[in-house]
Amino acid sequence: MVLALIMRLFTGEAGIMLARLKRLAGLYALMAILILVMLAFLLIALFAWVASHLGVIEAALIFAGVTFLFVVVTFVLAKLAGRKPANRADDRLQRDIASIAGVTALTNAPQIYRVLKQRRGLLVVPAAAAGLASLYAILTMLRRR
Repeated sequence: MVLALIMRLFTGEAGIMLARLKRLAGLYALMAILILVMLAFLLIALFAWVASHLGVIEAALIFAGVTFLFVVVTFVLAKLAGRKPANRADDRLQRDIASIAGVTALTNAPQIYRVLKQRRGLLVVPAAAAGLASLYAILTMLRRR
């Protein structure tokens, strides 16, 4: 849609497209209002049906409990989404670094394979490093106990 708007700017048809977008925005707003009215009537009908089967007080308590549950879920989601931007930026930075490291490793894999094929003794270095790292992790875990 943005590309179409840019192309129409060059051809002079931007005014026509903006008028069409305004009309569409108005229609979507009207649809949203009608959907909210429809949902209100559906809730009223559901309340009337539950009230006819269980009673008015019980139906009101059920609706209040379900609404409270929705409020709690919305609150938790808002807290999760409202984290500090620094934390989100750090998470994004960590994902970017991991992605770049993965791409770099895959890019250099043929060269590393060629070197390891020529010098098999170099294979001992990463194996020893992995062994030492796991030994350090085990000792650290045992020390914390």
